[in-house]
Amino acid sequence: MSICFLSLETSKIFNQLILDELSSQGFEGLSNALIVLFPYIDEYKGITTSTLASKIGYTRQAMHKNLIKLETLGYITFESGENKKEKAVVLTQKGSELMKKATVFIEKTQQELSGLLGEKGLQEYMEYQYKVVTFLTHKKSNNAQ
Repeated sequence: MSICFLSLETSKIFNQLILDELSSQGFEGLSNALIVLFPYIDEYKGITTSTLASKIGYTRQAMHKNLIKLETLGYITFESGENKKEKAVVLTQKGSELMKKATVFIEKTQQELSGLLGEKGLQEYMEYQYKVVTFLTHKKSNNAQ
């Protein structure tokens, strides 16, 4: 199995587990395409639709459609940001609560993985993942030039 395929499978399974957990806690209307947006919206406070689309790899139109759905479900809102042409995407109270619940689940899963791999093994895995992301990001930016 290639590193690319393994990374995709890991992400797909982990996201599905998070989605199942959130659904069991009453967070409705979500999909894999929608839950991947939350960490970016939470991390990059006041992110615009176009920046979010660029970070995720969605078209602006697809991103807009997903964000309207999240707004309709009450997870996000749009506010005036620094860029007057584009509004900032902001988590609502419901969206912030979703992030808290997801974080608890992720931390619990990390503890379980630590039991499987050992604390040192999990730390090394995370360090390797960070190195891979950094390497690939650098490679991507070099290819764009």
